[in-house]
This record gives sequence, structure tokens and C-alpha cells, in this order.
Amino acid sequence: MAKKEKKKGNIGLNICIGLLLALFICIIAFICVYSANLKVRSEESNKTEEIEENTESEGQSYSLDFDTSNIKNGGESSYTLANYSGTINVSIDKTGKVATLSYNKATLSNTYLLNWDLTGVEEGVLESQTITFNNKVNDVLFSGIGQDRTGDVILFLMEDGTISYIPVYQTLSTNGVEGLTTYQTISNVKDVVKFYTANVTSGTSSSVTVLAQTKDGTLYDLAPMINNTSNNE
Repeated sequence: MAKKEKKKGNIGLNICIGLLLALFICIIAFICVYSANLKVRSEESNKTEEIEENTESEGQSYSLDFDTSNIKNGGESSYTLANYSGTINVSIDKTGKVATLSYNKATLSNTYLLNWDLTGVEEGVLESQTITFNNKVNDVLFSGIGQDRTGDVILFLMEDGTISYIPVYQTLSTNGVEGLTTYQTISNVKDVVKFYTANVTSGTSSSVTVLAQTKDGTLYDLAPMINNTSNNE
């Protein structure tokens, strides 16, 4: 009788130990799963914060609104966005450093009243000139400055935030189409991220200009800068 009771006691003890062991294993498993989930959530949270920070940073530099109250050298003039038609097509190659300027010589001569000898020049047939820059070009704009086509200008926004440009009429009237291979630089405005063509009204007079926007949102009227540099008035 004693042996049977002892045997039953051993069985009960083994069952208890087995249950405790199973419970211990379940607790360890739960802790492991919980820790893994917590790590994943932490990594996802960090990634989300990183994406938000990058988006915010990019927005501060490049997603800028056109705010005319930020024009630094606009005086009492008022500005509105405008469109402008170009006489020269500009394309940039894959390296970002070579620009091809395509044009029809007859169109240039007639538009800018250059009276070139157009013998053998066919209407609609394009010729081209190329420019090789030391830095990459981020953007190109064909626009105008002033009240007529003599103020036409091609602007290149460089990767380092500086501006190179070609005063079209002055170049063509002085050096012909071969002059399109040279350019000038605006040295007193930096960190530019965007160009705008704008109509500018001052009193009863109106004209067209180009505004350059910098990283901090400041806008610069490029007309006086280009006119002072190239005498393109």
C-alpha cells in the first residue's frame, strides 16, 4: 500500500514539474517573440522618421513657393509668373555637362533683325552648336529681359547653385551663331535652385524678367545683374 502511494506521489510530482517546465518554456518563448516584434517596430519607426526628415530637408531646399514678398532687389515693382517662347532649343546630354543649342539660322536672322546672308539656308532645317561645362547643369531656361527680343537670354542653373548665361541678341549680333559656344557667369548670386520667367510692372511700364530663387526662398531679379555684366540693355 505504501509503495502505491509513493508511486502516486512521484507521478504527481513529475506532472507538476512538467507543467512548471512547460510554463517556463512558454514564458521564454513569449519574451523572445515580444522582443523581436519590439525591435522590428523600432526599426520601422526609425526608418519612418528618417524618411520624414529627408522629405522635410528636400522640401526646404527645392519645394519652394513663388512668393514675391521675398524678392530682394525688386524695388516697388510687382511680379507675376509668365510664359516665354524661345528661338533656340537647348538640350543637355547624359553627363549633364554638354549642352547642344539647336536653331534655324533664318529664324534667328528674322527674329533679331540681323540681316544675315541666308543663301542656302532652308526654313525649318536646324543647325547646332555645343558647349562643354566644367560642372553639371541642373536646369536650363530660355527667357527674356526687358521689353523686346533683344533681351533674350539662355540661363543655365549649375549643380553648385551658380548661374551661367548667354545674352542671345548681343552674342548673335556680335559673333554670329559661333558665339553661342561661349557664356558668361553671374557671380553675385549663389545657392540658386530655381528659375522663374515673370512679368514685371513698375508704374505704367511693363517688361519681362527672370527671377532666381535660392535655397532660403529669396528671389533675385536677374535683369539688373545681367544688364550690368553684359550691357544687354
